[in-house]
Amino acid sequence: MKNIALPLASALLVLSANPMMGRAAATPASVQQKPETQSKIFSGTILKNGDTYVLSDAGTKTSYVLDDAQKASPYEGKKVKVTGTVDVASNTIHVETIQEIA
Repeated sequence: MKNIALPLASALLVLSANPMMGRAAATPASVQQKPETQSKIFSGTILKNGDTYVLSDAGTKTSYVLDDAQKASPYEGKKVKVTGTVDVASNTIHVETIQEIA
């Protein structure tokens, strides 16, 4: 028993002095799984679809749901430039600003 106790105590001492030894260096999960969410500019026409507003881009034949009806409603039927981040899973733009295109 004495022959096992000394190496075991030494190993515990080394690991307690350096808790990261023997472990792979890992980035925290919140940093690893957080996707880049940079604002982008989208252009098209704002249309009403039921209770929601969508940005329809005829050039790319793409439509995005706009998450802020209050900001979108004054521009219904108008060509606009929307700045925001897109949630690809739900095809929704989280609106930051909307500007009418002349």
